[in-house]
Amino acid sequence: MSSRRAGQSASRRRNRPEPEILSARRPAAPASEPPPALESSPVVAPEDDTSGEPPADDKPRASRAARIVSTEKLDPDARRVERERLLGRLLSSEGRGAVTRAADLYVKAGFDFPVEQPVQLQLLEHYDEGVVRSAIEALRASFTTEPPLKRPILEQRLRRLEDGAEEEPTRLAASELRRVLRT
Repeated sequence: MSSRRAGQSASRRRNRPEPEILSARRPAAPASEPPPALESSPVVAPEDDTSGEPPADDKPRASRAARIVSTEKLDPDARRVERERLLGRLLSSEGRGAVTRAADLYVKAGFDFPVEQPVQLQLLEHYDEGVVRSAIEALRASFTTEPPLKRPILEQRLRRLEDGAEEEPTRLAASELRRVLRT
């Protein structure tokens, strides 16, 4: 008997109708406003039309227009917020692919990388060895004024670059920076 019930409930699940999809109004639109298609053609009953003019209540309303705002005209605060968001994404990325995507988005948005050790340390994970070499140079310059922050991670990444980088200038730059760190 229980197997029969199990078979019936399975068939009920298969025979359920698909969910009905309803459209909703925009959150900012008032609930009493008629749909835009009804606004353009007011309905006037023939027996009420004695003067030839529509009543004051039935005048067509001005339609709403969408605005497209370009990013160049945004205020500096919005630009700063976007920069901070993209930089935070870069700093929180883990793995070479994620770091590369985050760094490319940052550059595509029109920002230059800050010469800070955490940012440059992340850029050592980038797939583009030109970006990696510029990060090595920025780190070398920063070590003249301040000591390395995450030394074990830095040495590990430099060792990986020294052993596995495809281009000779990248391998040389990584080994030179490791030599500087040892002294």
